[in-house]
Amino acid sequence: MSAQLENQFYELYLEFFNRAEAERRWNLQKDIPWQSCNSAVTDDIALIVESFMAVELYLPDYTSKILHLVRKSRGRAWFQANWGYEESKHSMALEQWLLQSGKRSLKEVNEFTEQVLSKEWNMPFETPRQMMIYTTFQELSTGLNYKNLRRRAIEQNDSALATALSFIARDESAHYQFFQDGVKLYMKEDRDGTLEDVRTVLAGFRMPAHDLIPDWEHRGQAIVGQKLFSDRIFFKEIMRPILSVLGTSRHELEELGKTNPDCLQPSVS
Repeated sequence: MSAQLENQFYELYLEFFNRAEAERRWNLQKDIPWQSCNSAVTDDIALIVESFMAVELYLPDYTSKILHLVRKSRGRAWFQANWGYEESKHSMALEQWLLQSGKRSLKEVNEFTEQVLSKEWNMPFETPRQMMIYTTFQELSTGLNYKNLRRRAIEQNDSALATALSFIARDESAHYQFFQDGVKLYMKEDRDGTLEDVRTVLAGFRMPAHDLIPDWEHRGQAIVGQKLFSDRIFFKEIMRPILSVLGTSRHELEELGKTNPDCLQPSVS
């Protein structure tokens, strides 16, 4: 990458970091009303919270492998370190709710965590640009999952879970914004090459770690059943808006003659 592009990534990270410090930091113990956990929340919601926690548990793999990929880029590497810190809070908040609500015992959480971490996540794409494109779609999808789950928490009168999910979704939105703006920088430097990478990513898109998590088929059915995420939601609320923001479309990608958006695999698969 050019020195100019590297400088732009670092400026993007500084903007992200300064805004996070000024507006977005939250305290796991002080800012969530854990005493308001509702033990009557449905088992489906508890299963989904556990499932999202499981995805977050692969944080050591996400962070270390992507950091190694971008270690020479201060803007992207520093962001990845900060991303890891914020994602660790998400995992701990979801775990804390499972325990405080009584939906899982400490023994059950520990055994599940050990089972999840017995497998290892690997990057789905090889280059920094492809991984930034991938995480753009992934972070917007994750944020939408949390926002939709928050609505269910409100409906079931659990202000602790709703508050935690509000903080988490806000973080995910900030992460998405960084990745989106990063892809825009790539587009300015090499539009054709970046569009080819967008095509490649969409043709093989899957949300992280689902193939590794125990009983994911049942968990995915619960997510669809609660109308948190689906193929249709992915196409309508994730893919189309991102392509529009990037100044492209499914039609332009199809014109490349190398992609079929109908075969995409969103996170519920």
